[in-house]
Amino acid sequence: MIRNLYIRNFVLIDELNLDFEKGFSSFTGETGAGKSIMIDAISLLAAERASSSFVMKGKEKAVIEGTFDLSKDPHAVEVLKDAGFEPEDDVTFTREISAAGKSTARIDRRIVPLSLLRETLKYEIDIHGQRDNAYLLSVASHERLLDEFLMDHKELEETREAYSVYEKLYQERETALNETYNENDLEFLNYQIGEIRNADLKEGEDEELSEKEKQYRSMKASLEKLSAAFALYDEQVSGPFYELMRNVSSLKGETAEDISAAVSDSYYSLNDAMERLRDYYESYDFSEEEINAIEERLFEIQRLKRKYGRSISLINEKADEMEAQVEMITHRAAYLEKKNKEVDKAFRAYQTKAQALSKIRHERSHELEELIQKNLKDLMLENARFKTQITEKDPSSTGTDRVEFMISMNRGEDLKPLSMTASGGELSRLMLGLKEIFTRLQGIQTVIFDEIDTGVSGPVATAIGRKMKSLSADCQVFAVTHLAQVAACADHHYRVSKSSDEENTRTEVHMMNEDEFTKELAVIASGEVTESSLAAARELMERNRA
Repeated sequence: MIRNLYIRNFVLIDELNLDFEKGFSSFTGETGAGKSIMIDAISLLAAERASSSFVMKGKEKAVIEGTFDLSKDPHAVEVLKDAGFEPEDDVTFTREISAAGKSTARIDRRIVPLSLLRETLKYEIDIHGQRDNAYLLSVASHERLLDEFLMDHKELEETREAYSVYEKLYQERETALNETYNENDLEFLNYQIGEIRNADLKEGEDEELSEKEKQYRSMKASLEKLSAAFALYDEQVSGPFYELMRNVSSLKGETAEDISAAVSDSYYSLNDAMERLRDYYESYDFSEEEINAIEERLFEIQRLKRKYGRSISLINEKADEMEAQVEMITHRAAYLEKKNKEVDKAFRAYQTKAQALSKIRHERSHELEELIQKNLKDLMLENARFKTQITEKDPSSTGTDRVEFMISMNRGEDLKPLSMTASGGELSRLMLGLKEIFTRLQGIQTVIFDEIDTGVSGPVATAIGRKMKSLSADCQVFAVTHLAQVAACADHHYRVSKSSDEENTRTEVHMMNEDEFTKELAVIASGEVTESSLAAARELMERNRA
């Protein structure tokens, strides 16, 4: 959800800093006051195209900055982690647009490509307008939306896996049917197979050898220094030090005896230390022959990686593939017969899974229809009928069903594809009814409605406001509205106003308290503030908050 929005030098907004809460927020104001400007700014954070026309006249750049709470958006967190961020719950997204039209995107002050902004906020913001043509109107999305509602994840995953097996075997058979080989091909394949098999590569072998080589190189310098230390001690220190000890030990007197004891202790202590150092040196069992063998083996593995694959696993898989090719060449008829049986078996297994998935869709799609039908009735679209049409399609990873949402808005009217029906206010109400269901399933955090109540009034307006209120139980809802019935349902209220002087026009947004909002409702409903309009406004608020 959006916690804070900061805007500077954007169209008519000089500077704006707003904090937002959970729940339903309404934005009201006179026509032309600039209510949609703020929505345009939020859409830029969601990676919409920028234009120099957004920059306030006479300013160098416009800045839009939004702080989002991503604690309930695992998709956004995962995307940011993959991009090298360490996201906290609150993350700040910024768009800067220069007067020359250049746009810069930032996440927590770091410049990022616009595509990262778009992918991160994919499920954070859904902006709905009167001509919404987003995912709900796309037939390509209907199958996925139905599956998300039914939560048939197990059957869907099993169908995908079965299709993957079938498709792989099918492609192998098609390759065998379409490709031709000669004796030279066979000879070369056998040579390559022999090269890999003779290397006898083991999984993890390269990592183990690389670690041994790394250990040897790290200690090699130390071993050379130890060898030099032994040579110095044996050739120049041990003998002279022993003679020194003997000469000092022959001195007489109390002081001389103390010195003699100290020298003697030093000699034996150094000698003992050097013996322990020799034991330490000899504990390393690396030999030049072993190191050479490691380096040669690593060189051979790297050569095979460059030739056949980036890992030992891929190299061995390549050998398996080539052996299958050799079998196909030398026993083509038998190979094709075997592959045909494998393909048929895999397709039957896929059909079993796809049919089980299709059965769930057919048997339970009415659950979605009934829920949407209830929502449409709540929005006073009593004559509307919603139907999930399931027809057959070519096999794919999601089964053999083609799903399309159908709608009839009037009694006696035939069902038509959702994308081809309803107009203006009807379409907006229909989309609102659908979004109350699918927004929850998609995990969308903030839904913005930009004057979708245009052309409606009375009980219909109240129904729209209450449906938005219901939706706000699961996500943050913003609504730009000119209807008192809708605004009265909101938890938080903002007034958008426009002021002018001799040179400039400015748009401002103010969060209203209870008294201010009551007067705003009175003006929206009756055009003026009077005792009777204030009483009507208070009654409307009480009724729509019940």
